[in-house]
This record gives sequence, C-alpha cells and structure tokens, in this order.
Amino acid sequence: MSKHRLRYITSVFDKKSFEHENLNGIRAISILSVVIYHVWVTVKQIVHSEYEFVNLFLGALSSGVDFFFLLSGFLIYGGLRREFDKNGKINIKDFFVKRSLRIFPAYYFALFVLYSFKRIQLSKFDIHSIQDPAAIAMFESIRVGLSNVWVDALYLTDILRVPVVYDGGWSLSIEEHFYMVLPFFCVLFFFRIPLIPRLAVYLLGFSVALFNRYSISYPIANLDAVYQLYCRFDSILFGMLVYEMYHLFPWETLHLRFKLFWSALLLVLSFSLILWMHQIDSSSAFAIVFRPTIVSVGFGSLMYFSFFIKPIKRFFSWSFFRPFARLGYTAYLWHIIVIPVVATKVTPIVLKNQNMLSAVYAFIYVIFFTFLTSWVVYLIIELPFLRMKEKLVHPIKIQ
Repeated sequence: MSKHRLRYITSVFDKKSFEHENLNGIRAISILSVVIYHVWVTVKQIVHSEYEFVNLFLGALSSGVDFFFLLSGFLIYGGLRREFDKNGKINIKDFFVKRSLRIFPAYYFALFVLYSFKRIQLSKFDIHSIQDPAAIAMFESIRVGLSNVWVDALYLTDILRVPVVYDGGWSLSIEEHFYMVLPFFCVLFFFRIPLIPRLAVYLLGFSVALFNRYSISYPIANLDAVYQLYCRFDSILFGMLVYEMYHLFPWETLHLRFKLFWSALLLVLSFSLILWMHQIDSSSAFAIVFRPTIVSVGFGSLMYFSFFIKPIKRFFSWSFFRPFARLGYTAYLWHIIVIPVVATKVTPIVLKNQNMLSAVYAFIYVIFFTFLTSWVVYLIIELPFLRMKEKLVHPIKIQ
C-alpha cells in the first residue's frame, strides 16, 4: 500500500491546524451519547438496571443532540462573524456551497441505502400472513414512510410529522432550515446592531422556543415539541451566544476578583444542571419543555470553559476523541442503519444475559460497527467532498 493511500485511510486520526481540539472532544461525546441512547432505547425493554439513576441517565442521553446544536451554532455563527468582521460582508454563495458539500453527499447516500434496505425488508413479508397487531402497525409505518421519502429528501421532517424513511432526520432538518436564514439575518441585521440589542434578540429567541414547547407539551407531554423547528432552534442560538462570549469576553482577559472561585463555581453549576437534567424522565412534560434550555446552559458553559480551563481543555482535547469527532456526522447518519443490522448478533446475548453487562456489550458492539462502517463511508463518500470544499474555501481556525 502506498504512503499516500495509507495517509488517506488514516486521515481520521490527523490533527488539523484549523481545528480546536477541545471541540473535537465535544463532538465525539455528542455522537457517542446519541448512539448509546438509541441502543438503550432498543434494549431497555429487556434489560433494566437495579439502579434507577442509571436508567434515567441512559434514557436522557438524547441530550447529545443539544450538544450538537450548540457546537453547530458556535462554529457556523463564528465563521460568519469572522468573515463579516474581516470583509464587511458575507459571501452567501460560498457559504451555501460549503454547506452543500459538507452535508448533502453523505446524507443522500445514507438515505438511499436506508430506503433500499427498508424496501427490501418490506418485500420479504406478506402483511396478510401476519397476525400480531404491533407487527402489522410497524410494517404499515415502514410502507407509509417509504412513500414519504420526499419529506426526507427535502429536509421537511422537522415540519411535517408523518412516517418517514430516516427517523433521525429531524435534527438535520432543523439545522438546514436555521442556516438557510442565518447568513441573511446576520448580514442584513444582526451584525449591524450593538451587543446589548443582540443579547435582547437572543433572549427573545430563547423565550419563543421555550413558549412554543410549553404551549405544545405542558401539562400533557407531547413529543411534537421535541422534533419541530420552532421548538428546538434555541440550542443553536445558545451555541451562537457561547461564541459571542468566547470572542468578546475570553476568560483569560477578564479582570475579576477571586477568579478561580468564580470559574470553579460556574463549572460546578454547569455540571449540576447537566446531571439534574439526566436524572429526570426524558418523556415527561417537564423534560420536553425545559431540558433543552437547561442543558444548553450547562453544556454552553462547559464549552466556553473548555477553551480556557486547562483540566477541562486537556480532557476535551484528548486525541482519543479525534477519530470519533471526524466521523461524527457520518456516524450520526449510519448508526440508525447499523443498529437493526447488528441486532441479530446482539439480541441473543442480551436475551440470554438480561443484565447491564450485556447492555454494555451491546453499546460497545454497536459503537464499534457504527464507526467501522462510518469510517468506510467517510473515506468513499464524505472525504472527497470535504477536500473539494477545503480547496474552494480554505478553512481558518476560529478566533
């Protein structure tokens, strides 16, 4: 094997000059949380920990999506802000070309594979020979979802609540719709107003999203508040606000008395908020309405301090996280495909040993095959387009 080919294959381990290593840790933890959450949703009917805090914690790891939203808001907004400060304008065309090359090839390939897989799966069963009502409902949902593939293809899963092919597409749709508007909003208005009015806009955005979730899902829990654009965009806004704080008020430049005390207090508060939100029933009305806001505050503070507090920065910058971060987007797309495929190997073990050790085995097994699959797909589908993007628009480290 030539050195060039070997370097291409092992590029997921490479450190890049324009990256903040601490953000790789955040991205890696986000995707690992989401994968573990979806495995837990699959096995929790069989396996149940005797410790309720473990069940609650694993059931709340969907919060990894909020961490993704925060990171996305930080990076995308930071890039726009930096470009505007440097040039006095934003190249809208370049922005959408970069987004398209980053997002579309991997997404549409995964959607094509999942559509084909479900279509083949459906063709193997005669629905008239099935007696179980739950099985009939499941196959009917798959059939309707296949007919609604256009909803997936047009990124409408955060607006139209119908059965679809790719059940995890709602979060990607929220991001796509948000970023269709963001560059225009920034260049025409947001970047032209001072900080205090910007903070007022942030507060308004947080309040609108929170009010929307409350009106839909309180006091009776309604999962529509989890998946709709107008209910979940506030985590992206929190990511933008974290960038404002990082860029305008770096911790190392702030002149505060008892600075060490304040940093420790804020970190303890952040961890407390995060742990609290992972110890409530994620399907409750309270969690649906308030958890996105509270975990965004906790995660956002943690993200901010990961740039400045050495122990936090060192942990998130651990090189172990780098390949998981590099494959994060591909893994998010593919873990939903991998889980049912590897279930034939994992399920018998979980059924035989109905304990948390078998659940941990399932976590590790799915994580391994998710990232192995993602590595191959990344090299074949995603990386060529990423390199094309970098040639067109050279990335610069966020300052």
